[in-house]
Amino acid sequence: MMIPDATSIQTMPQTLPGQMTPAPLAATHEMIWQRLLTNHRRPHKNAPFGLLDIGSSKLCCYIVRTRGDEGFVLLGRGYQAAEGFQAGEVIDAEAAEASMLAVLNEAEEAAGETLREIAVSWSGGRPSAGLVTIECHIGGRVIDDDDIDRALESVRASVLGSEREILHILPVEMRPDGRDALADPRGLAAQTLDFTALVLSVARPALRNLTACLERCHLDVMELTNATYAAGIGCLTVDEMRRGVLLLELGGGTTSLGLFSGGALCHLAQVPYGGEHVTRDLAYCLSTSRAFAERLKNLYGGVLCRACDDNVRIEVPIIGDHVEQPTGEVPRTRLTEIIRARVEETLTLIQARLEDEWDLVKAKPPRSMVLTGGAAQIEGLEELAEEIFGLKARIGRPGAVRGRTGLEDQPCCSAAAGGLVLVTGRDGGLSWKQSTEVPALTTGLARLGHWLKQNFVS
Repeated sequence: MMIPDATSIQTMPQTLPGQMTPAPLAATHEMIWQRLLTNHRRPHKNAPFGLLDIGSSKLCCYIVRTRGDEGFVLLGRGYQAAEGFQAGEVIDAEAAEASMLAVLNEAEEAAGETLREIAVSWSGGRPSAGLVTIECHIGGRVIDDDDIDRALESVRASVLGSEREILHILPVEMRPDGRDALADPRGLAAQTLDFTALVLSVARPALRNLTACLERCHLDVMELTNATYAAGIGCLTVDEMRRGVLLLELGGGTTSLGLFSGGALCHLAQVPYGGEHVTRDLAYCLSTSRAFAERLKNLYGGVLCRACDDNVRIEVPIIGDHVEQPTGEVPRTRLTEIIRARVEETLTLIQARLEDEWDLVKAKPPRSMVLTGGAAQIEGLEELAEEIFGLKARIGRPGAVRGRTGLEDQPCCSAAAGGLVLVTGRDGGLSWKQSTEVPALTTGLARLGHWLKQNFVS
């Protein structure tokens, strides 16, 4: 499938397909959304706060302090393997709790801070997104913030009651009196307003398992964001989001796509394949260990064949060999064949997800694509993506967090950096909140009881 090279389309049908089953540092400076409509606690301007990025294969915790328009200063950082998680979801509560405590402790020791609440960027929950359009009666008045608030709440009310939990409700476009679509109609008089928003949801049981683990770690969730949406905020420029861009976040266990256009996220989908599947294929085909297969992927992995690869021989320890005394040997061409087959399959599945929303893709065609996430660093992936999708591709690197050694600009950090921006920034939509607000005294007593039971009750 090739993305259509159509002329720029400014309007969309009033009811769009899809249902809910929703950079550089320039994007941080110039957030085009105007207001965050949520009652979450926001971090104080100069107070340190933390974010936990939960992926398929790794956990990352940042403790930072804001630097105003210059992003964030990194105070402490922790990295741990995501034991007890699969595709971002909790499958072993005890192992998952131990992994989260380990990464939190590592970051807290480095920063000299103790966290009591934390923001979370999450790739799990089998995210799904759909566009919802409602009609709001304005009555000839000038459209103001309250009208946008009521429209967002009406969208929320129209989708409540499903078996999924809403993470984000994001404005996509608005049509005063059925006229051309606008990103922001405030200040204009109208009789009616056709309001289109993206509703992004996750599976409710998976979310409850995650929040339960965080509660056992004695942490309150300050904010919960989808990792793909956060990665887009972290590594896309404002111009890219306005013109139209396809974001591919290639994680360990999943690959997600996000379609941005007109400055808003318009579509999101996920396939259950990522970098870990490449590692498994190498381990199986070469009869070696998972650990050595990961090393081979990082050192020699690629998806483009070179004329000299047949002459490059790589020693591979067969299962049972000592790692320093390998008995196997393969040409580099063999590694490329294995990796390319899995990556092509993953990108083909992404194409299928786009074809499911082809009307939307034709209405808001992407002009380029950005690859991010840990698996985006496989050599030659940009060229392969350009060949398959027919779009100019680049590797997305965040630029919002600066540590002692410089920018934290690795592609695997995009979701964490974007999550920090969303916690402190404004995106104009509604985000996840607890269904019931628990008084602070009750929460504190519950924590005390849990601590006493853990430490003094046999």
